[in-house]
Amino acid sequence: MRTKFTVKQREVLQRILCLFVVLCPIFDVASFLFRNYFKTEVSISTFLRPIIPLIVGLFVFIKSNKKLKITLLITGFIYAVYAFVHYKVFNSLVTGCSYGNAINEMQYVFNFTFLIIDLIVYLCVFLVKNETPINNEKGLQILKKSFTIMLSIYIVSIILAIVTGTSSYTYSETSTGYKGWLESGNSASAVILLALFVCISQIDIKKIKQKWQIFNLITIVVTSIYMVTTMGTRTAMFGTFLAIGLWIVLEVLLNKNKKVFIIGLIGIILAGVGVGVFGSMTISRRKAMDEIASKLIDVNTGLPAHTTQDMIAIRGKILDGTIEEGYMSDAQKKATLELYDYANKHNLEPNDSRTQQLVYNVFLMKEQKNPVAFLFGNGYKTNYREMVMENEVAGIFINFGLIGFLLYLAPFFGLSIYFIVKLIKNTKLSKEKKQYLSNKKEYIYLLITTIFSLCLSWLSGHVFFGTSTMIVIVSVNIFILNEIEGKTNE
Repeated sequence: MRTKFTVKQREVLQRILCLFVVLCPIFDVASFLFRNYFKTEVSISTFLRPIIPLIVGLFVFIKSNKKLKITLLITGFIYAVYAFVHYKVFNSLVTGCSYGNAINEMQYVFNFTFLIIDLIVYLCVFLVKNETPINNEKGLQILKKSFTIMLSIYIVSIILAIVTGTSSYTYSETSTGYKGWLESGNSASAVILLALFVCISQIDIKKIKQKWQIFNLITIVVTSIYMVTTMGTRTAMFGTFLAIGLWIVLEVLLNKNKKVFIIGLIGIILAGVGVGVFGSMTISRRKAMDEIASKLIDVNTGLPAHTTQDMIAIRGKILDGTIEEGYMSDAQKKATLELYDYANKHNLEPNDSRTQQLVYNVFLMKEQKNPVAFLFGNGYKTNYREMVMENEVAGIFINFGLIGFLLYLAPFFGLSIYFIVKLIKNTKLSKEKKQYLSNKKEYIYLLITTIFSLCLSWLSGHVFFGTSTMIVIVSVNIFILNEIEGKTNE
């Protein structure tokens, strides 16, 4: 990224973007408080959050060379054209059962667009290549530390909410889990978990007695305990075990650290025993949901239901012709009937919402037979509320189209593939392969984090939709790019 920053300007911009990371939990808490306590439809953070990346982005554009300016203008034009066409397609497909309107739909388009804006801005400010005479290591270290501060703010705010009795439930329908003053339990799980990965990557056994390392370690331990026992989501519990277990495995395999293996193994065993003895809200939630699901009966057959009661009721109205006019399109009606048949044939669990959403949306795309919708998306918010997709990878492809997928997700898949290829290539070229891999342990850990974020986006969702989560993903990619492309010690 060719920009004409002075050393001082780059340092200032880096500090501003680090501040943006720290402010993310504050924006999230403000959003929750405005909507739930002040009863406003729009939070002040909606207006404040974009200011920093937009100001830095404008400065980046001004300081860019002519070639980069033209590239950025063309890129902006492409995304603007896509947004306009997607808006028109959405309006043509919206029905009475749609879960949102055009404004709601465009909020998601703008969110995805800001994901790319953030990626470009962070690339221009933090990726310093060999021809640039600047020491970039300090800026990157501050950015990494920003995530420890970010995570500590999240966890302190959640603990305060729980202690004061003002915490919201992660799952309000079963009164399970606590997520503090945060809007969505699933989104909170994703951003806290991925930030936890970044914090764990900073652990340096050789410097473990330093004050910052101690603070980082305390933040990791407290967050891990909360995620495993109190958050209530599967993403939080299993993801935390994965994050810690992965670091231990890499430390043992690459650095032959037996002490870490012994201490880590004891820690995981104690955590497992603790969950078994004292319980976990994740396990409580699953038991409650399974119990509810086992009692659901399909009124049509008298047998256990395989879709939700609402979808069964809608199917009944479709078959007997009592569904109100304009409530569903013909394609939506056919997709509903096909979902019901598929769910019964394959014995889906009625609470397996993600599988049902995926099956329904695949059938819907097939029934629509609309090439424009295939390219530009058939609308995320055009569906009935239970069929709005949480699986982001498939959801972006179906609801935002092939072009939307290429514009918003393909860059991150492409970066992950590029990182893997570079790691394999550089390892082969290295004379001391084991030593090379040992030196790149943090890079390997972060690389696995990027791959995990894409998997999490498929399995759980709420990753690329989240305005705070996207900053973590962008920054992780920046750390890796600097490791393999940048020059940080000049």
